[in-house]
Amino acid sequence: MKGPKVVLIGAGSAFFGRQTIWSMVSKPALCNGTLALVDPDTKKLGWLQKIARRSIEARKIPLKLEVSTDRKKVLKGADFVTLAFANAGVELRGVDARISTRHGMIMCSADTIGPGGIMRTLREVPHQNKILKDVEKLCPNAWVINWVNPTSAMGIAMMRHFPRLKSMAICDGPHNPRFDNDLIVRAGLAKSAEEISDALRSRIRIRSSGVNHFNWLVEMTYNGRDVTERIKQKLRDESQSMHVAKSEKGKIELTNMVATQLADSVGYIPMCVWHTQEYLPYFQGHDVSKTVALTIRQWSVKTRRQWMNECWTDMRNIASGKRPINDFLDKTSADHASDIIEAMWAGLPKRFYINVANRSAVSNMTDDAFLELLCDVNMNDVKPLPFGSMPRPLTGYMQRVLDEHELAVEAAVTYNRKTLRQAFLASMVAVSIPDVDACIAEMLAAEKKYLPAAWYR
Repeated sequence: MKGPKVVLIGAGSAFFGRQTIWSMVSKPALCNGTLALVDPDTKKLGWLQKIARRSIEARKIPLKLEVSTDRKKVLKGADFVTLAFANAGVELRGVDARISTRHGMIMCSADTIGPGGIMRTLREVPHQNKILKDVEKLCPNAWVINWVNPTSAMGIAMMRHFPRLKSMAICDGPHNPRFDNDLIVRAGLAKSAEEISDALRSRIRIRSSGVNHFNWLVEMTYNGRDVTERIKQKLRDESQSMHVAKSEKGKIELTNMVATQLADSVGYIPMCVWHTQEYLPYFQGHDVSKTVALTIRQWSVKTRRQWMNECWTDMRNIASGKRPINDFLDKTSADHASDIIEAMWAGLPKRFYINVANRSAVSNMTDDAFLELLCDVNMNDVKPLPFGSMPRPLTGYMQRVLDEHELAVEAAVTYNRKTLRQAFLASMVAVSIPDVDACIAEMLAAEKKYLPAAWYR
């Protein structure tokens, strides 16, 4: 069986290129197809080209390789187009985090929600729209898979403005089977992922959903008995044994404490708390009593840049041969997008957490609510599985998040400052209209180089 043509736009990104190459040379359903790598950075693209060629030679497979800085040269005939680009992502996240903190809104991630997420929407949606116009002309039947944050906003933009294209948005966080396996282990039903059998899985029911980076474990049972309390207790035990220190470890400890407080207070367990903690107003330092206050920390450019530099050093070492290609192939694993592509192309009976329109899966939310849901996939459809009712207060939170994303997307395509202001005010971390107005003004001034000129007419 001939494999698919997969086009990766943003191949030189720190995270996606190496795993996509590994998947394309390792998965039987894909390795007889075509991989097209696209990136404007010729140096990083050169590294990925060498890694791909060396991997193809090592595996002795017929995978075809195309490489270009111009996506239009490789899009024709694509079956899948994966988006992994970023517009000066790290530096501008740092700018957003610093400015929003100055105006009373702390961003610990600054790429999905609040001032940082909205500004990234303004930067990334116009670029995505240009790509999708090319897809409409050159490969209109291809599936478009978005990796770019803010994932929900980017997915909403595809859904609203390119409804004829087949599209979905994904995140590496809820990548199955790792996601479900972790819950099973944390609930004490197995000691490790390797111990989890199909028989055990058949006795477990997991209901987890939400908006990307704001997804929650609503129900988990084993033989019909609730086991979420076991996970909550594990969170409590871990939190009580920790204290917050001035270090990266301290940030992890703080995040665990936030997860515990949310699970105890809201009643449901946040599944992406590193992001979720900046969605809500509770950890912004507004507490009158500071004795048990938890306040999130501003996102660090330095930490992220260090990690990305390590990734690019690894790319360079694999490309040059300093790191043996077999070591790369032995120690790398599949990415979420490639697992989905494999299942769709080969007709495998696998289910994945994907960001798509609700389509009645969550019974008490609108059909077009863009949610992260467990889905069946095939080449014709990504179909959310029935979830049932989403409990309060989660529905209220999610509606606020979706309103913010929808308004940010509308602002990104209309360049309307009134709509932009509404998006900022929809955020749950916005508590002062004058602060919001000052934040918007400073961000627009600081990022003029990276935004469409229409914002400044």
